[in-house]
This record gives sequence, structure tokens and C-alpha cells, in this order.
Amino acid sequence: MSDSLITTFDTDNDPMHNTPRNRLLALLGMQSLLVHAVTAAARLKLADRLDEQTLTLDELAHKTGCRPDALRRLMRALASCGIFSESEAGYRNTPLSAMLNSERPDSLHGWACFMGSEQVNRCFERLDVALAEDGPVFDKIYGLPFFDYLERESEARSVFASAMTSYSASGIEDALAAFDFSGAGKLFDVGSGMGKFLSGILEAYPHLTGTLFDLPEVISAVEKQADKLNPRLTWQGGNFFHHIPGGADTYILRHVLHDWSDDQVLQILRQCRRAMHDGGQLLIFEHLLAGDNQPDYAKFLDLVMLTFLSGKERSEAEYRSLLEQADLRIERQIKTPGFHTLLVVKPR
Repeated sequence: MSDSLITTFDTDNDPMHNTPRNRLLALLGMQSLLVHAVTAAARLKLADRLDEQTLTLDELAHKTGCRPDALRRLMRALASCGIFSESEAGYRNTPLSAMLNSERPDSLHGWACFMGSEQVNRCFERLDVALAEDGPVFDKIYGLPFFDYLERESEARSVFASAMTSYSASGIEDALAAFDFSGAGKLFDVGSGMGKFLSGILEAYPHLTGTLFDLPEVISAVEKQADKLNPRLTWQGGNFFHHIPGGADTYILRHVLHDWSDDQVLQILRQCRRAMHDGGQLLIFEHLLAGDNQPDYAKFLDLVMLTFLSGKERSEAEYRSLLEQADLRIERQIKTPGFHTLLVVKPR
């Protein structure tokens, strides 16, 4: 979060204004609306259109098809938070807004579009219901579980796939900074998605080979863009609850376990253990819940899990308990440069 954004939530330095009521009012009025403003900017590809140049209001409005006065109001709000800069010459990208450029390899464009999506909005409108009733509120709103819904709704599936690809971008850098893959040979990415993460790891380590493993419909989509993936990648369709193939020395679970209940996580971990040989390893990348009362990204991501899925974010102790039940143990815990924690797991 930028300094200007943090300062914004402090209202101002006048003690008459900086009261608990005004601070909460600022958070309610700004933070909730900021998501929608950023999503609008992402959908309009404002960061792409600005790129490295300065554009006047009229030029930017012409490129986006927006009404100039309405666009000015959006840009004014975002610029006040350090997302885009506003001057007499026009508008430019800032380090924050540049992350919305869809052409960047580390872009957050897809994630921004998902977080402002209809599905997220409708689920969080009923967060209070999610606290009182069993099961994900998503299922009650849409009549079927989230992943089943994605199979049926191609537009929502595309938005979510883009979000996951977007979210994976920083994960590649985090993984490479946290872990030395030189001792590995064959990687097996369980619940791999479209393969961007594993492609990035293989690019950094030319001796590695890797396999993407996901549901058949995901692998079908992977095959359609095979030319964009590392040539040392193969892929295989399947269901990680039923069977995970053997043959790799390093298995990866990245942002998979938090989607599922404890019983389901135990199923996945036991399938991983069956696939692993005694000298193998399992790399788990997740957001671990902090034990203190400080602001924590994982604590809010946990609310997404609460409303959308039967999963949750977990503490290190919770993962340790589940792993032990699957005949696995945590050998090392590594905090990555981003929000992730890597658990290096070995057979017991």
C-alpha cells in the first residue's frame, strides 16, 4: 500500500478530524469503493493506454470511449491514492497503476477484474449470512459450487483463469527467491492451472522438466496455448482427490489447499504421499495466518474462502497437524518476499 493511500485513511493531521468515527468513515467510504474504482480502471485498460506516456483527459477519454468529465472524476479519486498521477499536463502511470498493465509479466490486471466481479460482490453482500449458515454462501446464491459454476459459465471461468494467472506472476519470483531448485529434477505441479508458474521455474533452471496436473477441462485449455509454455513441460488430466501419478522427485501444491476443507486437504495430502518416493519432497505455497493482531493479507483472503468455498487460510500449526496425519512432516518453513510462505515437506 502506498504512503499516500495509508495517509488518506488517517484523514488529516487535525485532531478534530482524526477521530475513531472519521477514521472508520474514511475506511468505509474509500476502501470499499476503491476496489470498484480499480476494477473499472482495469477493465478500461487505463494503465495499458498510458503505458510510459502522459495523456490529456481528452486523449484518454477518446481512447477509452468514456465521457471526459466522468473519467476525470475516476482519475481524481485514484490519483489521490497514488494509483495514477494527475498534473496539468495530464495523467501518467505510477508504480501502483503500472501493475494494472495487462501486458506486464507480473500484471495484477486479472486479479483486479476478479476482485470487482459480480460474483465477489454478491458473495460479500451476504457475508453476514455466511457467518450464520453452514456451507459457502456462493452455493446458495448460484445454486451450485464455485468450481462447478466455472465449468458452466465460460465468461466467469475466463475471468477467474486470468485472475489466477495474474496472481501466479509474483509467485514465480517469490518461489525462485525462497527455494533453490538446483537439486530437483522433475517437478509435478498438482492443481497447476494454466502452467505459467511452472513455466517460470523451468525457465530459470534449464535442467528441470515438469508436468502440469489439473482437471481435464483445464488441461484442454492448456493444450490450446501450448506454444506459450516451456517446451520441457508436459501435462496430464486427472483429479487430485482420486489419484496423483508418481515419478517426480518434487511435487508442488500452490494455492490449492486453502480451497478445501480439512477432510479434503487430508485426501489431497495422502494422494501426494502415495505418489512420492521416500526421498521426494512436497513444496506447499500458501498464505499462513499470523498469530498476532496485526493487519494480515491472509486474514482477509480467508473471508473469500469463507464465502466462496469450503476452505480456509490456516496457521502453521494447522498445516503441521494435517501433514502428520498424512505421514508427512515440515522440514523447513520459508517466508517468501511476498505474502506467501513455503513449507518444504518430506515423508515422515
